[in-house]
Amino acid sequence: MHRRLGPLTAWLPHVACALGLGLIALSVQARDVLQAFGLAVRANDLTFVARMPELGLDERTRDDLRNNLLMIAIRDEGDAMALRLLDLPKWQTSAVLNYENQLGETALMVAAMKGSLTVAQRLIELGAEVNRAGWSALHYAATAGHTGLIRLLLEKSAYVDAASPNGTTPLMMAARFNHRDAAAALLELGADPTQTSQSGMTARDYAQENKNQDLAFWLELQEISFLNRYLSNVPQVAPDATLKEVVIQSGGEVVTVQPSSAMGTGQDGPALPPAVQPSTGVEVQGVQ
Repeated sequence: MHRRLGPLTAWLPHVACALGLGLIALSVQARDVLQAFGLAVRANDLTFVARMPELGLDERTRDDLRNNLLMIAIRDEGDAMALRLLDLPKWQTSAVLNYENQLGETALMVAAMKGSLTVAQRLIELGAEVNRAGWSALHYAATAGHTGLIRLLLEKSAYVDAASPNGTTPLMMAARFNHRDAAAALLELGADPTQTSQSGMTARDYAQENKNQDLAFWLELQEISFLNRYLSNVPQVAPDATLKEVVIQSGGEVVTVQPSSAMGTGQDGPALPPAVQPSTGVEVQGVQ
C-alpha cells in the first residue's frame, strides 16, 4: 500500500557526502548513535534530547529507510519523545513536518498507523498536511482501525473518500482489514460505500474477499441506505408512482425471482421461502 519515490542508489552517496555522519549512508558509528536514540525512546529518556547535538543527531538524521528521528520515535511508541522533539523550533518547519521517507510516508501517516492521537494532534497544529496526493493519513488510520484518529482527521478536513493511486478509499481499507468500527465512523462522517477502486471493487467486495460475510452484509445495507438518500431528488417522479417506476427511473432494474423447489409451501398453497436467520449482529424489527 506504499508509494515509492523511485530509485535512490544513484544519488545516495552524494547526499551522504554532503550531509555527513548520521544521515543516509550510515557508518558503524552512525548506527550506534541511532541505536542509542532508539534505546532512549523505549526507555522514555527525554534527557537524551539534550545530548543529540554532540552525537550528531538532528532533524536531518535518517535511518536506512530514510525515516527521520521523529518517525522513529512514533514508530517505536515513543510519543513522549516525539512530542519533546516537536517542542523544538527546528522540528516545527514544514520541511520536517511533511518530510517523506523512502516509502512516501509522513510523520502524520506513521502516527495514524500507530494510533498516536496526541502526536497527530500536535503535528496538525504545527502544519502537517492532512490531505496529500496518493496514500493519506486517513488511509493509514482506517487500515489500522483507529477510530479516534479517523475522527480527528475528518474534524481537520481530511477528505473522507480520498483515493489512493489505485483508487482505494479509507472505507475500503477499513473493510479489507475487518475494522467494522472504523468503517462505521467513516460512514457516519460521510463516506460513500458505493465508491469503486480501479479494479472495480467496493468496500463490500473487500469484505467478501476476506470471507467476512457479516461485514459484507452490513456494508450492503449501508449501500442501500446511502443510495436511498437520493430517491427524493429523482426529477419528475409522479406522486402516485409505484416503487417499480421509481427504481426504473433511478436507473435500477426490477428482477423477478421465481420460487424454487427448495422453498416451502404455505397453508394456502403458494410457495414460501425458507426461514432465514439474521446475520450475527443484525437486529430484525417487525413491520407494522
